Amino acid sequence: MRIVAVCGLGYGTSVILKNNIEKALRSLNVEEATVEAVGVAEARSLGILANIVVTTEELAPLLEGLTAKIVPIRHVIDIDEITKALAKALL
Repeated sequence: MRIVAVCGLGYGTSVILKNNIEKALRSLNVEEATVEAVGVAEARSLGILANIVVTTEELAPLLEGLTAKIVPIRHVIDIDEITKALAKALL
């Protein structure tokens, strides 16, 4: 499974989000996943290759139309929120 963490440019928020997604996946016992941190432009080109795209609520509308599941997150440092959102997306 391929998960893409997305922020505006792919350097700051997406890296924090990537690390927290990896923690959430461990708590969900998901071992077969790769997580990448990218910006919106790159996500639009990678989106069709990803299974799940995790981003902020503000950026989610920019990623509409991708075949990947879009998972909007309100607080990128809230591992509990990320874990719950990923658990729902993995169903």
